Amino acid sequence: MSFMNPVTVIPKHVPDEELRTFGTLDSYEEYITHQYRDTMSLLEKYREHRTHDPELSAEYRNAMRPIMLTTCWGEAQTTAQVAQIITKTNRPTIQYFYATHALDEVRHTQIEWRRIRDLDLADSLDVPYEQTELFRFVNGLPSFVEIVYGQVCTLEAYSAHVLFNSIIDLAKQHGDLATAVTYEYVMHDEVRHIGTGLRVVKEAIDSSPDPEEAQFRILDLEEKLLPITIRKLGRDSAIAHSLYESGLIADKRTFEFDGFRQYLIFRSKIPNLPPMRYQGPDGWTAADALE
Repeated sequence: MSFMNPVTVIPKHVPDEELRTFGTLDSYEEYITHQYRDTMSLLEKYREHRTHDPELSAEYRNAMRPIMLTTCWGEAQTTAQVAQIITKTNRPTIQYFYATHALDEVRHTQIEWRRIRDLDLADSLDVPYEQTELFRFVNGLPSFVEIVYGQVCTLEAYSAHVLFNSIIDLAKQHGDLATAVTYEYVMHDEVRHIGTGLRVVKEAIDSSPDPEEAQFRILDLEEKLLPITIRKLGRDSAIAHSLYESGLIADKRTFEFDGFRQYLIFRSKIPNLPPMRYQGPDGWTAADALE
């Protein structure tokens, strides 16, 4: 039974190798130990750097509000996206990894919300309805390979590298070191999610009864998914507008192009995908973005 099947099927046989990879007690204890050590380090840096909070201007806080609220809201929704992945596979190795991924997303939501409250940016996690479109689309994808690709290459790789890295850079520029260390901590997990997720996508394609069909599912997905992503993170988005109006980015088009470039970088890490049919904003192609 291929783990691309969109229906959960309980196999009558689970190979020993499936049970040993990722899913041993030792590996889970190692994960817990690592997260505890990282969390203690974050708390120490966070408490030290919050001393700069009174120096942060109202203009800076207002500019950061849309990007930080959208990011935190996205973390809260990603737990549900990851649950979709778990239900679409019967492989214990994949289920184990995405169970830890779900734990990470819940933790990210909590620590990012703490920073939002400390900056007094909001008292509830509300985002414009159009910002929910990307998550609603990915949540409805029918097959394992589509939802993993949508989750990893768009919701994780694209969004994380555009939003999180932008927050880190902007926070450092304005002396907001507590925000910077918060999102640096989150990025430690995102690197693991993205790296493992790209490998899972490759394995899903390779193990498919029809690898060519799996590849063309991705090509079809890109033509629908990337326009939604660009509406959320591109030059016309609330995020780009807020950052530009506050002087935190110099060019909304460049901000959009940087995100498109990030997507193509991660796409290129999945071997043997056919050339992308979708042409980016202003006719951008993979050749334009990667040159």
